[in-house]
Amino acid sequence: MAGQIPRPTNVETTNTGTTYHIQEDGSKVIAGTRRPDGTYRKPVRVRAGYTPLEENLYKGPEVQQRAQARGIPGLGPETQRPSARSGHIPGMAPDSEPKAKPKAKPKEPKEPKPQAPKAEVKAKAAPKAEAKAEPAKPENRLRNLRKKLAEIDALEERAASDLSEEQKQKISRKDELQKEVEDLEK
Repeated sequence: MAGQIPRPTNVETTNTGTTYHIQEDGSKVIAGTRRPDGTYRKPVRVRAGYTPLEENLYKGPEVQQRAQARGIPGLGPETQRPSARSGHIPGMAPDSEPKAKPKAKPKEPKEPKPQAPKAEVKAKAAPKAEAKAEPAKPENRLRNLRKKLAEIDALEERAASDLSEEQKQKISRKDELQKEVEDLEK
């Protein structure tokens, strides 16, 4: 060791060859350097804990896999690692017979419920909607009904062949809505 120059304790060199001078506050400084044309670069202050991008090493999945395949440090070659496929849990006594999983009961096919035609289902759903809407304030309900009547008038102006089934049902409810508007206006 007599031939080596002692390195100062406040100097750190990275894997990319960058030399940092560590300050008392923990920040690092990259010393100023001389350019080929003779001018000087300013020293660059690096905050404490910051690692520049060029010093971060990317370790892809292959490198990580090789690192895991090396084994556990300190584990001798005479002992082998248990295989993941063996089904044996390390530290647990091996069973003589593996336990069988309980078989699932076969599901019985459910009987389909009788379905009503779609028109009847919608007709049944409409009174429920009206029943829910009645507790609303009369002026709000009146405004809502007038809006629906305006939509029906717009639908009536269109050609009947262009209307869907739902739009035709909406037009058929025009008389009911007009009666309800008259009742609310009284």
